[in-house]
Amino acid sequence: MITRYPFIGKPDKAFPVLLAALAVLACPLHASSAACETAVVVSADLKPYREVLQGIRDASVCTVREVALRDGDVLERVRRTSPNAVVAIGTEAFRTVRSFRDAPVVHVMVIPSVVERSPSEKLSGVSMSIDPGAWLSAIKRVFPGAKRIGLLFDPRNTGPFVAEAVAAAPAAGFTLRTAELGGADEVPNALNSLRDSVDVLWMLPDPAVASAPVVEYLVRFSIQHRIPIMTFSGKYLELGAVASLDVDPHDMGVQAAEIAVRLARGGDGPVRVYARKTKLSVNRNAAGKMGVLLGASASWGGIADE
Repeated sequence: MITRYPFIGKPDKAFPVLLAALAVLACPLHASSAACETAVVVSADLKPYREVLQGIRDASVCTVREVALRDGDVLERVRRTSPNAVVAIGTEAFRTVRSFRDAPVVHVMVIPSVVERSPSEKLSGVSMSIDPGAWLSAIKRVFPGAKRIGLLFDPRNTGPFVAEAVAAAPAAGFTLRTAELGGADEVPNALNSLRDSVDVLWMLPDPAVASAPVVEYLVRFSIQHRIPIMTFSGKYLELGAVASLDVDPHDMGVQAAEIAVRLARGGDGPVRVYARKTKLSVNRNAAGKMGVLLGASASWGGIADE
């Protein structure tokens, strides 16, 4: 049985409305939404990307014009819209428009390592990652008896995030034990180095550990050694992970719109934020088979069973 808990770390519902109102007040009184143009470049027709786009449309006080990545010269078509800001949804869209210089570029749903390796330091966006403090808080609630967290990562992909997590772990009551990877072939040895010194495995959206073969190996290792996995996507619960903390694509779109409006109206940049709205899911069957003690579900408020 997989239990879906409500969103945690949810922002004040009035915040997007307030920000939009302030953005309008910052414009000349005669300005309309048509005077503010946001070009949105979408990598592909995927459900998460559509949810991001809908969030942008719902939150933006600007006119939102979608530009499909597959059609012709994308940069020229974006330039013809005379945008006040450009939002790239997905890694391929970001790679295509990150060199655009006529308006601020905001990224969302982009692989973190691609952003970090981008040549420009002026790019704004919403990270696919969740704040390390929110992660640690969720792990503490789901696994109240855990004190030691194991984490595999490639420093080229998630090095800055892991550095933040290591710094935040002591205040949350955890010891974070990390193992660096140079490639997927190093996963078995890395896991064995952590096997006897961790209570939970924390799986990040790091390409080094998120490929299908590595995930399957991680799950087998988890079940064999009764070390539960806390992962970043609910799709892995069906494979045997015990808990996941997912981002909300629609709210990421809202965040991207807030940033785009701010920059379009002349606000300071760059603006880089973590995805703020999260959803916790728990696989009780997997936990029961491992003999893992879960936190009291009442502490999460209402629940919905699937």
